[in-house]
Amino acid sequence: MGTVKIKQVDAFTIEPFGGNPAGVVTDANGLSDELKQKIAKEMNLSETAFVSRSEVADFKVQFFTPNAEVDLCGHATIATFATLYEEGKLDQSKAVFYQETKAGVLAVEVEKAADQIVFMMTQAAPQLSGVEFSRADIATALGLEAGDLLETPPMKVSTGLWWLVVGVKSLAKLSHAHPDFAAIEALSKECGVVGFIPFCLDTVEPDRSFHMRAFCPLVGINEDPVCGTGNGCAAAYIAAHDLIAIDGEANLIGEAGIEVSRPGYVNISVSKNEGKVSKVKVGGAALTILEGEMRF
Repeated sequence: MGTVKIKQVDAFTIEPFGGNPAGVVTDANGLSDELKQKIAKEMNLSETAFVSRSEVADFKVQFFTPNAEVDLCGHATIATFATLYEEGKLDQSKAVFYQETKAGVLAVEVEKAADQIVFMMTQAAPQLSGVEFSRADIATALGLEAGDLLETPPMKVSTGLWWLVVGVKSLAKLSHAHPDFAAIEALSKECGVVGFIPFCLDTVEPDRSFHMRAFCPLVGINEDPVCGTGNGCAAAYIAAHDLIAIDGEANLIGEAGIEVSRPGYVNISVSKNEGKVSKVKVGGAALTILEGEMRF
């Protein structure tokens, strides 16, 4: 019988049962991808991360949903590096580490903010692309009407994973939307995105920059509570369309998870030069909520 040590870590929160939970295995050397997939399915979290040796970075990190491997996951990255820090596996003389992912070799910085240790990950270079779907089709999939959407066009955005980012005019409309998950899954598959990121500039907490939700039934997750790549994509879209004026570098805070009773927030650094969004970092704190051993 084999065993693997595994933790469940709440990311993008400092409160237990908040934020977005991820599974973390910090010693995945020797585990097959098939077994990693089975472990992720057994954990039944939006993502489980597996850390192994890397020839090109400090660590190799793979991310599995319950039914598929994905190139990158923001909240599971934060959970992973918080766990590596907690287990004493990060060199204390360094502040920047590199993870090998299917989205490339990406930096993760360890920062002290007030009394918290915060982990900031550099995401892949932002890319934005138009979509051919009508505003009405997108709105209907979200359980909204076309008039509920911002005038700026919905777009595909990637900072490591492709999402369809959609601006919504009001917090009330976004919070009370009843999405059609079958329609979102079909449209996501058709245009090559992992899911939909609707956002609005109205927020519940006054010190937040925007409010967002993440729907990704295509990979087995109807609503992801606090999504790192989704927040990065929303911030890139907001910056690209000047919905929040950014010149140089700006710090934003995305709030999420409130509708599914797992409130959390994401710290985001957005760099914009000569009118183009050039870099996005996302990060936050995390805490271990469960640890144990899985037998197989």
